[in-house]
This record gives sequence, structure tokens and C-alpha cells, in this order.
Amino acid sequence: MRMNKTMKDIIIDFVAGAESGISGSKNNPGNLKIKGHQVIHFNTPILERDSEKYILNMTRYSIQTGRLQKLIKEILGQEKIITVLRVPMDYRGSLVDFIIE
Repeated sequence: MRMNKTMKDIIIDFVAGAESGISGSKNNPGNLKIKGHQVIHFNTPILERDSEKYILNMTRYSIQTGRLQKLIKEILGQEKIITVLRVPMDYRGSLVDFIIE
């Protein structure tokens, strides 16, 4: 069993239904974690389960976040994604609040 989880591993685990997990290793945890129905990057939700689709926070925070957002789009495919923008850094609520109908 591999102890060191990449960001890609975390996203794949989340899509497979995991409700907890963290990138990096036990001794050196990373900045990406699964917490219930959300994937949190640093302290901000980036991806959230929403019935049949996923809500992807495409707000730009950093180059690293941009790479993560691109990776998520590659793994999920555009047809499974609802995109939201303007999510404040360190937001603690649901990404559903940012969906514009």
C-alpha cells in the first residue's frame, strides 16, 4: 500500500466515493484533503458532490490551484461539472451557494 498520496490520487478517491483522505504522507501531509462531500485545497472548497454532478470552484487563487482545477476537469470531463466562480478564500460553506441559475 502506497502511503504518499498525490493530488490526482485524492481526486480519484473522491470520485470513487471517499469521504476522507489527505494528500502527501502521514508525516508530511499535503494541502489537499477530502472532508465529507468536499475536496478542500488549503482551507477553501475546490470540488463538491452535488447529486449527479460535481461543483468545481474555478476561482483563481494561485498557480497550484490552477493546476489542480485543470486536473479535476481532465479526470471528470466537462459534462459532469457545474462551474462556480468568486468563491472567497477560506470559505467554509457549500459551493451550491455560488451556482448562478
